[in-house]
Amino acid sequence: MYSEGPECPFRSTTAVMLRMRKILPVICLSLGLAAPARAVVFDISLNLVGMTSSQEAVFEAAASTWESLITDYMTAGVTPGTQLIIDAELAPIDGVGGILGSAGPTLGNAFGGSFLYATAGGMQFDTADVAALETAGTFAAVILHEMAHVIGIGTLWSSAAAGLPGFQELYVSGSGQYTGATGLAAYQQEFVGQGSATFVPVELGGGGGTANGHWNEVDNGAGATGIVRVSDGRDVRDMLMTGWLNAPTFISDTTLGSFEDLGYNTTLSLGGAIPEPSTAIPLALLGVLAAMRLRRGRPVPGDSPDEPGTDPVSAG
Repeated sequence: MYSEGPECPFRSTTAVMLRMRKILPVICLSLGLAAPARAVVFDISLNLVGMTSSQEAVFEAAASTWESLITDYMTAGVTPGTQLIIDAELAPIDGVGGILGSAGPTLGNAFGGSFLYATAGGMQFDTADVAALETAGTFAAVILHEMAHVIGIGTLWSSAAAGLPGFQELYVSGSGQYTGATGLAAYQQEFVGQGSATFVPVELGGGGGTANGHWNEVDNGAGATGIVRVSDGRDVRDMLMTGWLNAPTFISDTTLGSFEDLGYNTTLSLGGAIPEPSTAIPLALLGVLAAMRLRRGRPVPGDSPDEPGTDPVSAG
């Protein structure tokens, strides 16, 4: 989750923004001169701290999942061997039930092209909450969700909001309307009755850290939206990148379309099925300029919530 307070270690401080504003443009100019012969494969490199081998395996699996769905970069000038380097650690934050974790990009590069890519990011999770997530079977989902925020979902929808205008502008903060062309096209095809939609609804509830960085739900994740997938009837609230955790989740075509709007080639085939991992996937985000949080969904009559009888808490 992301918080407005100092406990959010990857929140965009002045130092980070200076790095983004002053170093990035220089790198973009210098690296944009020579284009590689072939598209550069999307590759995540993890630096993991304070974890057991089984916990490390969860992070590795999440990275492998995104590497299998995001194939390569659209920008021709991306340097061969480029990696998204993610520093991830388990560390004390604020005790049980508060901040579960934080994540987001910390450095980016346009490589002389029209997209601003994340090239480094951080993920941190509270050791006081990890055991409960593992017991509930949602730890893997939370990691996958947060990693998507590092890559750019919700955090790099607007390069101007990240302090580097001139690249992708897919969302205006406070509008609740995502207008990236491929994400919108995927949404129109993926969900019943959305063929004439002019935008993908974005969450405006939940406060700082949840609003403006996730696909929209209703009633703080407590109820169904009534918008369901054509393929299997699953509700929007179960999408991986909504702001409330309603397990099990799914990686939507809409999310893959958003990655394409961010400048990545993916396995998305509009009008066709998208391969999805077998693991459930729910999560949240830390933006470059705004913290994001994933919340646990409220119990709904007839549902089987992860933690019956509890209100949603920050989760990611």
